[in-house]
Amino acid sequence: MVDDSIPTAAQLVGLKVVDLKAMCKEAGLKISGRKQELIDRLLESYASEDDDILLLEEDEDETSQQPTEDDAEIEEEVFEAEVYVAELDVESDDDLLIDDEDEIFEAEVFEAELFEEDEFEPTPIRSSRPNRLTGGSLLGTLTSKSTIATLLVILIIAGGGYWWWTNNLDPFVAEPIEYGDEMNFAISSGSFDVEGEDMVRELDNRLNGALSEVCETFNVDFTGTGNIAVAKGGNSELLNPSDTDLVGVVQARDAYGLTFLAVEQELNHQLSATVSSKTWLGDQTDNLCSVPVGPISGYSFAQTSKSWTELTSKALLSTHSSVTLDNQGEQTVVEALSFGVPDDTLSDLMPELLLPLKPVELTPIFGNSLLEEGQTGTSGNWRWEVGSVISVGGEMGLQVNMAHTEVEGCVGRANMVLYIVPSSPWAVKQQIDIRLEKSRYDSPDCGILAEYILDRALPDGSISLQYTLVRTSDSTGEGMIDWQSSYGNRPGSNSGALSGDENWGSSGLHMPDRSDDRSWPLEQAIACIINQTLEAEEASAALATGGYVYRATDDRSHGLTEWNVSWVDDNDAGWVRVEERTENCSVLDKASIDQEDKPAHRRESIPTTASLQQVEARIIDPNRYPILASDIASGGSLSDDTSIGYLLTVPPEASDLLDLIDGLQEGSVMVFGQREWTESGMDNTLSYAIDGETGRMVGWVKTSTNS
Repeated sequence: MVDDSIPTAAQLVGLKVVDLKAMCKEAGLKISGRKQELIDRLLESYASEDDDILLLEEDEDETSQQPTEDDAEIEEEVFEAEVYVAELDVESDDDLLIDDEDEIFEAEVFEAELFEEDEFEPTPIRSSRPNRLTGGSLLGTLTSKSTIATLLVILIIAGGGYWWWTNNLDPFVAEPIEYGDEMNFAISSGSFDVEGEDMVRELDNRLNGALSEVCETFNVDFTGTGNIAVAKGGNSELLNPSDTDLVGVVQARDAYGLTFLAVEQELNHQLSATVSSKTWLGDQTDNLCSVPVGPISGYSFAQTSKSWTELTSKALLSTHSSVTLDNQGEQTVVEALSFGVPDDTLSDLMPELLLPLKPVELTPIFGNSLLEEGQTGTSGNWRWEVGSVISVGGEMGLQVNMAHTEVEGCVGRANMVLYIVPSSPWAVKQQIDIRLEKSRYDSPDCGILAEYILDRALPDGSISLQYTLVRTSDSTGEGMIDWQSSYGNRPGSNSGALSGDENWGSSGLHMPDRSDDRSWPLEQAIACIINQTLEAEEASAALATGGYVYRATDDRSHGLTEWNVSWVDDNDAGWVRVEERTENCSVLDKASIDQEDKPAHRRESIPTTASLQQVEARIIDPNRYPILASDIASGGSLSDDTSIGYLLTVPPEASDLLDLIDGLQEGSVMVFGQREWTESGMDNTLSYAIDGETGRMVGWVKTSTNS
């Protein structure tokens, strides 16, 4: 008789590591090891206790009396009845049938040998992932290969359920990733299309001018292979040597440059592509986009992308991507490092565009949901529905149809069809169809506010991505990821943020610079403009009557410092370029800004910021951002050919629709800069951006070409 107080394997899996260690200690067992080792240790202990109790009961029965012949017959009947009840319990207990994937697949193979049908039924592949729920216990006995196989065949034959079984799959929970997991895949039918001049220019800006000669249309057809893997770090990666139960994590920096423990995933692609587009007829200023280019084959892409997800919070810390484009000896390398999730409109609506061609990880979408045909649910803005049972590579699984509700309602479509199996933490096949188009924002499903925001934030045109990704092989790692575990020496939340106290919104003229390192800081440039009442009359008058500088950037690459300053007041806006002189300064150029392009003048929306000098000290700190600092700093200072500046963005004019909504009146300040240089035969361009209020790094992009 089994003690009801003994926990089952499923109950043990639901406990935390600290609780399992306490149970092991109470039972006199070792408390070292990973979670699964603790579970196995406890299950073996409970199994031994059951065996001792059964042996003791048998000894007592044998010594109490000798059974008669009639008693033996009665005892045999009772024993048979007990076995029959046990078999019924197994048949009705779904948990015992589905907890062990290995056993289910073994039963399917056995069934295929018993029946021969004209219709081809693929033999399911046996899962390579080891079972973590069985031990030397009653559960292990009742879920043995022979027991389950026999029971299933009896059920199929007795119930006439053969056709039901071959067209259905037991519900299952998506497998979480583990340290060392890896999957190889093939990509086919890939296409990336950009339509519309504004959308092409938006993409060109993101690629630092790589598409400067392209206009109106840009199309890429591609195929290739890829790989995704979860890294497994060693003891040296731990911040606290005593956290040995967390081995597998790696160290990674967040947006403030602080070091956390994280799970690292690496994604690689090798793609072949054919490119076609349109370019200008004559000079670009003539705006005659009519010359077709291509299709041109022979392009090869190689992409490597690493992402780091913090262990305790499960928040994305950073992503480092490198893309190499080679066409007949002309090579372009783009490296991008971003922190967290970018907050621009395109990225908010369609984060998959930032890391395309990535196998979808299942647990973040489905959690611990028991997946079966007909089930529906949501994950963030994704709506999903489990479809029919399918076979992928000979393994039985489920088809899941997904749609992004926010995109679907306003700006196009974003659909995914996933093929998932019990043995893989990623979709083993996925078909992606994404199309964003501004012309759809007037859809009846798009609210007034969403329509208003999209009209101002989304470029005219469309951008689309389609491809099919299929698993070719995989391998199983070892070491369960103990998500949300705490660890020693973990930095506090936002502990790296700057405490900016520059409140220049009420009466200031610009974001304070306060640099002691650069020879001609912004304060001196603004003083020059105000004093040059003749050469910079409009700017000087505006700054003297309530106007302010919403954008400024310097250029120190030619010896004398130059500032490009953009100003705005209630009525007008414009810009002026001034250059440092030995005794005074000089106005190099100036112009007004058209009313339709004029930003709002809203002092009440200017946030409290840090100074440019504070932000500058942060971006050149090799202890926070070693990769960036190595490219833009020289001798502990910002290099002379690296610019620095800021951009203030505020909501539209007062009384606008956005004023009706709390939290949308405040503006934001971004500090940014760029460097261009030649090194080792490569022309390099680097652009960076960092929050001017908190010092939170947004990221940087570096483009290198040998052309």
